[in-house]
This record gives sequence, C-alpha cells and structure tokens, in this order.
Amino acid sequence: MPKLLFDMYGVLMRPATPESHAALERLLAPSDAEAMWEAYGFYRPDYDAGIFSDSHFWNEVAARAGLGEIPVAEAVACENRGLLEADQGMVALVKGLIGEGYSVGILSNIPTTLAGQVREKHTWLEDCAAVTFSCDIGLAKPHPEAYRVAVDALSAQPKDTYFFDDRIDYVEGASYCGLNAHLFRGIDSVREVLSTLE
Repeated sequence: MPKLLFDMYGVLMRPATPESHAALERLLAPSDAEAMWEAYGFYRPDYDAGIFSDSHFWNEVAARAGLGEIPVAEAVACENRGLLEADQGMVALVKGLIGEGYSVGILSNIPTTLAGQVREKHTWLEDCAAVTFSCDIGLAKPHPEAYRVAVDALSAQPKDTYFFDDRIDYVEGASYCGLNAHLFRGIDSVREVLSTLE
C-alpha cells in the first residue's frame, strides 16, 4: 500500500488570514508594512528550521525592517493565535485513511514554539505514522533532505510516497526527490488522487 505524506498549513491546517496579518501589523505598528513582511519572509526559513529562536527571528526582522524594539512574546502569541485551527474535513479524511490501513505522515515547515502548541492542541497528530516538523530536523522545505527525512520516517521509498502540498515550489521540490507529488486544491483533489490507488 502506498504511503501518504501531507503538508499542514493550507492542507490540514488553516493558513494565516489577512485578519491575523492585520493584527500583527497593529501590534508592531511598522512605518513600512511591506518592508516588515519582506524581512519576515527573508528570515522565515531559518525560523521554521529551528535555527532561529523566537527572539532571534523577530529581532532580525526588526533590524532589517527598521522596526525598533519588538515585544517578542506578544508577537509570537499574536501570530500563533491565527495558526491553530485545523481543516476539520481534511483531518476527518486523514483519520479515515489511517483507519483503512494507510500509513500517513506529515511534513510541515513550522517553528518550534508553534509546533509545541499544535502538538498540544491537535492530538490527532499522534495517530499519524510519522510527523516531521522542520524545526525538529533543522531543515525546511524545499530542501531535498527534508523530504528524505520525512520519507524515511514513514519507512517508505520516494516512488511509493504520495505527497500533497498547497505550494507549487514545495510540490516541485518533492517531485525532484522522486515523490509522487500533487498540488493540493482542496479535499476533492486528494480524493481524486486516492481513487487512482484503489
């Protein structure tokens, strides 16, 4: 039976919304919001990989974007509040697949503090055969080794692993590593692929 590997944000978990971004902007009050988000994106891979701590990440963002001193704990709490909601339909699908005997894994780019909160709130993750978080392995997608670690954690081979992600660059990274990678376009896109495995 093929192994299944899912991204979290944008697939199993709700991604950040414009409202949550606006809340962060209200807290940090940047004079140039575009510069803040550019700095945020620039340093995010190292934050997701666990190379940067919360304070290191936000201090680097502040320095690059000229924000002045950031209330780090408040910034982390503000951002994480918008990143704790699961897509219940997708979670139900995954639970059903596990019940049918599929070996299901997770591969997600997620920083350390958020990962702890997600694990605490979403105990269904414990039903997965393997959960590979970037902050635990020091690597973030689309680094090839991130996919290899996730596949190894499933005791699988790339060619026998079906991967679903909502970002095309991460899908392309998985394809490069030999996985059967598919762009997630909603729950029906997963069902369509699964129908070909029956």
